[in-house]
This record gives sequence, structure tokens and C-alpha cells, in this order.
Amino acid sequence: MSNKITLVTPPDDIHHDATRILCYDLSTDQSQLVSTALNKMDVKHSMIIYVANGKDDMEWVLDKKHKCSIIILNAESENQTTVGYLAAQRNSFYFGNLRSIGQVNKSKINDVDQIIKIMEDNTISA
Repeated sequence: MSNKITLVTPPDDIHHDATRILCYDLSTDQSQLVSTALNKMDVKHSMIIYVANGKDDMEWVLDKKHKCSIIILNAESENQTTVGYLAAQRNSFYFGNLRSIGQVNKSKINDVDQIIKIMEDNTISA
């Protein structure tokens, strides 16, 4: 299988071995940082990027949360219930300021290099 990055949006899914990343309700600037990180990386395996917004079907989002090795979220999303739930996961990283759980989850994303490190540390070989 050739190395590639596949973007998936609701209600779709894809079934093959790959590193899976859920991006939840990212702003345009946050999405650009993730895209820049992916472009700078030497991707040596397949990656699936699930892209959800705060208004997407929560069953879909939760299903993808279970499948992903990395969750990247916008802590300032309007859907604070989902933000709190996703931020409480061990594999979650966030942009912005967590309102209530910020003292517990110290995995704030500040720059592109940090995103690259997160992805490299949490990827699988295909």
C-alpha cells in the first residue's frame, strides 16, 4: 500500500490499517496548522484524518474517538460538553483554552513542531 493521508468526514468511514486522528471543530487557523504539520512530516505510513465540526452527528464523532490514536480539538468550541469529554481522553491534545478541565489536561498545542512530534510519537507503521 502506498503511503497516503486520507481525509474522512461524516457520515463516512474507511477500513484499513492506518494511524487515525480525529480533528474536532478546528478553526480555519487550527486546521491550517495541522495541514502544515502534515506537509512538513515525512509520512512513512498511511494516516486517516477524521474531520468533524461541533454540529456533526455525535454517534459518528464518538465512534471515531474510539478508533483514533490521536484526538486534536478546539477547546473553545461552542459544544463544551463534547470538548470536556474529548479533553478527558488520554490521547487528546487541544488548541485554545480549556474552560474547566485545563488543570487536568496539560496537552495544549502551541505550534506546528509540537503537532509533528505528537503525530510522530503516536503513529503506527503500515
